[in-house]
Amino acid sequence: MEALKEVMTPEQVADYLQLNKDTVYRYIREGKLIASRPGRNYRVTKVNVELFLLATSTSPVAKEALFNQLEVVAERSKEIPFEEVKKDVTEAIAEIRQRNN
Repeated sequence: MEALKEVMTPEQVADYLQLNKDTVYRYIREGKLIASRPGRNYRVTKVNVELFLLATSTSPVAKEALFNQLEVVAERSKEIPFEEVKKDVTEAIAEIRQRNN
């Protein structure tokens, strides 16, 4: 397997996550995996793959890592209050979990 690129195709994400490419496309359509669509093809950033893995993790340690990563994002985006970012992400994770049930 090649090194994780900063921006990947859904096929590359499927290979990295050891999933079927149709599953990756379904996750994108359902909003479980965030992707961009410049033109006709999807692209997924490395950060979004990492966030997807953390958000779907069953480990409390991974969830803590997710919020630590959010602190880094909030620090880089000082114009957005951390509590607002935290609230938005918490709501997004709850929505993803609800869709998974």
